[in-house]
Amino acid sequence: MESEDKLEDMTISQIKSIMDIMQKASDAYLYIMDLTAKIYIVPEKMAERFAFDSVWMENCVEKLKTVVYPSDWDKLRQDILRCVSGEQEIHDMEYRWIDREGRVIWINCKGTVIYSAEGHRLLIGKVNELGKKARADNVTGLRREPRFRLDAEAVLRDKPESIRYIMRLGIDNFKEINEKDGTDAGDEVLWEVSKSILSVVPEDVSVYRLVADEFMIMDTVSEPRMDPNDVYNAIKLKIAQLVKEKNYNRFFTVSAGIMAEDFEGKNSDDIMMLSEFALNEAKRAGKNQMAVFNKNDYSGYLRQLDIRKEIRRDIANKFRGFAVYYQPIVDADTHELIGAEALLRWNSGKYGHVPPYVIIPIMEESGLIIPIGRFVLWEAARTCKEWQAVIPDFHVHVNLSYVQVHKSDLINDVNECINEVGLSPQSLVLELTESGYIETDKRIRELFKNLKERNINLAIDDFGTGYSNMRYLREIEAKTIKLDRSFVLQALNNEYDYTIICHIINMVHSVGSTVVVEGIEFENELEKMKAAKPDMIQGYLFGRPVNEADFRKLFLRKRLTQVSEQ
Repeated sequence: MESEDKLEDMTISQIKSIMDIMQKASDAYLYIMDLTAKIYIVPEKMAERFAFDSVWMENCVEKLKTVVYPSDWDKLRQDILRCVSGEQEIHDMEYRWIDREGRVIWINCKGTVIYSAEGHRLLIGKVNELGKKARADNVTGLRREPRFRLDAEAVLRDKPESIRYIMRLGIDNFKEINEKDGTDAGDEVLWEVSKSILSVVPEDVSVYRLVADEFMIMDTVSEPRMDPNDVYNAIKLKIAQLVKEKNYNRFFTVSAGIMAEDFEGKNSDDIMMLSEFALNEAKRAGKNQMAVFNKNDYSGYLRQLDIRKEIRRDIANKFRGFAVYYQPIVDADTHELIGAEALLRWNSGKYGHVPPYVIIPIMEESGLIIPIGRFVLWEAARTCKEWQAVIPDFHVHVNLSYVQVHKSDLINDVNECINEVGLSPQSLVLELTESGYIETDKRIRELFKNLKERNINLAIDDFGTGYSNMRYLREIEAKTIKLDRSFVLQALNNEYDYTIICHIINMVHSVGSTVVVEGIEFENELEKMKAAKPDMIQGYLFGRPVNEADFRKLFLRKRLTQVSEQ
């Protein structure tokens, strides 16, 4: 109280002198507003930053109007008038100013009313740029994530039913713009996207810029209610028009994740997490589109994450729960066992037996397919070496994921495996799945060439399911192709497709390669396909995938019996 009394005994000039000294040690802009004389006193750096005529201005309220963002003016004016009338003694607001470059700057203005020695009613305080505290963004003029969290927490706590929708937008391939054209170009794109958003949504709908290239829209006020699909499509159209107007010199699109219901019981962390999932769903679906948050999809996503955690744990625990199963491959003419395909199986302690079509994509996306691929390769090679004591020419087929091909040291792994196990390279057949991923990649073709030079055979799996497999046969010089069961079934039921398969087999034979027909389950299927003269058959008719011990009992013991009888 004593310090306040002393301050009130001072003249405006004395107070300004003290504030000028304090200003040198402060990042904030200190100010005096004489509400009685209507004089506004600001520091030089504040006048330089914003479009003020001088540091000492008369008609202060109207002078402020020149720098305040138009939509915020009425709210600010009413607050200052309450300070003038004595209705309130504290001024504390967050609103927008316009700098000399025309950019929108979020500020927090605080002040306290006191009386000077001349009896003037003074509002003394400071202005902070929120962008400097990461609470607002000087590139787009929007508030930042901390403010979104505060606003969202208040609405979610007090009136969650008032939320029409929350939309999270992300600029597709924004990193490429920064890398190619520079960060100034990236800032320009951020500004253009923010303008597009603001031109579509009503003025009182809240818009925020999150990290990097993402924006958040929270609508709690629009009447009539705006459909979020329409909002997104309107923003998308605005951006497309903008890109066209600039002659496609800088092309970009936006994706969106939308939450439009079930806000009860959620907090800002939940909204950030769930909206990010929805946005990522839109990007995973091909970008430049929107996805509405779906609880079932999210539950499935969480299950995938947990499965991935369980897989990682079992890998670290010496591949606990993982096993290699083997399905027999027989000679098409004699039906003699000549090889097997190695197939991964996983028995989770938490989830039980999880099918390969569930775990393979999870492992590929996470990179866990690389250690698992090595595990399968070593297990199959050791098993093949043992079984060659019974069938000397026995060979084993091992599937390769595109992730192994692109991201692991495959040549080194294969060399190390066959040397350690002592397996002949000709006994190993590497099956290429996801053949589309090798598209004209010189490095990958060089890798396959190196494998071939080491006498390691390559096979194209699922042949017939795509349109470009013929080219791969030439480029990779695969020793074997495997005709997929879906293709085989078409041929069994349609003479035209059957004729195509016959021509394919003849063509493959003409270049010195062999053919495996997959998926044969019945005798009539076998007889018809044998007439097309494939080299090998694989299918349930000759055996389902089984573990090593069962394979030995079912197939190798039978072979041993045949040998002893001879």
